[in-house]
Amino acid sequence: MCEFDVVVVGSVNTDLSMTRIWLMLYTESTVGPDGMCECSRQLPRSVSSSSSPIFDIVGPSSVPSFISGGVTETIEASTGTAFITVEHARGENRIIVVPGANMLLSAAEINVAQQLGLLNGRVVICQFEVCATASLCAMELAQQNGAVTILNPAPPTVPVQGANHLEVLKKLLAVSDYCCPNETEALQLAHCYGHIVPEFDPKKGNMDPLLSTFRQCLVWLSNQGVKHPIITMGSKGTVALLEATKLPDQLPPDVSIVHTKPFRIGTSTNFVILHLSAPIISDVVDTTGAGDSFVGALAYFISRHPNLGPIEHIRRAIWVASQSTRKAGTQSSYPRRNELPPSLFGTDAFTWPTI
Repeated sequence: MCEFDVVVVGSVNTDLSMTRIWLMLYTESTVGPDGMCECSRQLPRSVSSSSSPIFDIVGPSSVPSFISGGVTETIEASTGTAFITVEHARGENRIIVVPGANMLLSAAEINVAQQLGLLNGRVVICQFEVCATASLCAMELAQQNGAVTILNPAPPTVPVQGANHLEVLKKLLAVSDYCCPNETEALQLAHCYGHIVPEFDPKKGNMDPLLSTFRQCLVWLSNQGVKHPIITMGSKGTVALLEATKLPDQLPPDVSIVHTKPFRIGTSTNFVILHLSAPIISDVVDTTGAGDSFVGALAYFISRHPNLGPIEHIRRAIWVASQSTRKAGTQSSYPRRNELPPSLFGTDAFTWPTI
């Protein structure tokens, strides 16, 4: 019996953010702001590890709330930290993650969490800000429990120690019902396996390269065992590979088929590639939290509204993620339910309201 709607096997990081007129170029040095914004909030229904050694300057403010919640404190590593630079004009971002104590999460602790029932969720999410062997253990147990598994492969470098990272990645993809890299992460994942695909700059605005670039990435992910591979592209929406039998009789106006010629995945050729557009947001402030917002919303709709089907799940997650770009920060940017249109949670096809 499922105790939770969504379980997140993830990280706890302190965010250090700064907004600049432009994003830094290679080899460029810059002067930072007078102060940095620090935020760290406990994710509900998550399995994680945090720390605060004596000389840790970013952890102490958040440690008391974690300790009161039963999270173990350690002096073996510092608190995970994310260094975020946001471009003022467009809200584009660059992030460097130093995982710190998040990498101490082990498969043994995941097994304890399983015994305590903490993995009993309808949907289980994993990502690459904790040790990949712990994520793999959680994904395998989640599938055994009958949960839907979502892999958010960010950052795209597989964080694993003492094991072949390519083998761990292969096993992770094989137990992923959904995998949701962004356009950069998708290319890096494919390249790390030696599967070379053409480079594509999504900022140039031409969608034609989807057929030669992201199509190959989607097919590659599917051939690794991912049931529903999705590539997020920021303001350009997402592309997804789905079985043709799961398409509704009539596609919403913001969804189009970009590849109809049958191609083989495993023993089947009954797949199509869809482009799902994103709403135009004229007042973008910060895109830092959009990716996590998409994954979290996708997990919510899969868990609470399973009968809507994958297209509606993805469309609604895109809408939620787009609204997160209108606020600064990561967790602080996620819209609350009362800030979203009621029709988003209905059973009919969601019609985009005017923003």
